[in-house]
Amino acid sequence: MSDPGTKSDSSLSDRVYTSILESLRNGSYKPGKRVSESEVCEEFSVSRTPAREAIHRLINDGFLTQTSSGRPVVADLDIDRAEEIYDMREAIECLAAKLAAKNARTEDLIALQAILNEQRAGVANETDFLDINDRFHNQIYRISNNRYIQKTAEILLLSAQMIRGTTKGRYDYETWSLSDHEEIYRAIENGDTKAAEEAARKHTRRGRFQRISLLKNK
Repeated sequence: MSDPGTKSDSSLSDRVYTSILESLRNGSYKPGKRVSESEVCEEFSVSRTPAREAIHRLINDGFLTQTSSGRPVVADLDIDRAEEIYDMREAIECLAAKLAAKNARTEDLIALQAILNEQRAGVANETDFLDINDRFHNQIYRISNNRYIQKTAEILLLSAQMIRGTTKGRYDYETWSLSDHEEIYRAIENGDTKAAEEAARKHTRRGRFQRISLLKNK
């Protein structure tokens, strides 16, 4: 029989992990910020076990690092790491779009178009845009019908959240994102795997250029 306490600690650890990731995403946890076990316990009203588990998981996933004295701090997102993230994102986005163009059913297209319609209606700020943007891309991952794409994309999105947090408020989400999404959608709707792949590549490279330029000038 499983220990109810273990299940509870695991659930609390997941909550702390997710909450800290959100803080990384919105920029309230800056690179170099110390993340101490006692402060996590106080901030999230949890005991030391789930706090410790969440911190260790964040270290293992690369969101936190340890100083020479062993203290956990928010990892500094350097340019080389950002380039590696975007190398992987381009590969995943292109393959996902290609498979989505091959596999999409009418109900998939309706769901994808509904998200696109939200973006067409306009967004109030970067946070609203990112919500729509992530749902649009997650829908493409789902349509790809490839569990490894979905899992890898999930990990990459968590890494991208650190870049977003560092460049929050300076990203141009209005000039080209909608037109790129429109192009990706049309290719998927038409079942054109080559066009979908190329549209996804162009879209990812635009985002890469802008985010990394912002990182270099932060």
